[in-house]
Amino acid sequence: MEVELDYWTSRKRVELEMAMCASAHETRLIHQQLARLHGVKSKQAETASLAGLVLAQAPADYVIGDPRPTTIGDPIAEAPRGRAA
Repeated sequence: MEVELDYWTSRKRVELEMAMCASAHETRLIHQQLARLHGVKSKQAETASLAGLVLAQAPADYVIGDPRPTTIGDPIAEAPRGRAA
């Protein structure tokens, strides 16, 4: 996720630089709109990155009823199944 965040942040910066260098008003507006779009994508990537960090530290019982902590990459545990009466 950090790579995606870096990508969108750099794209926003480049578009803002291109908007400052543009000679035509329409071209400047287009680059500003693209910079705003890349800014939105950057915020989404930042939110996804932070959510991934939070979920990586969430205890397993938050998901399946197991009190042991888990991290990304741990195998998915099966919840115990009740016996049919």
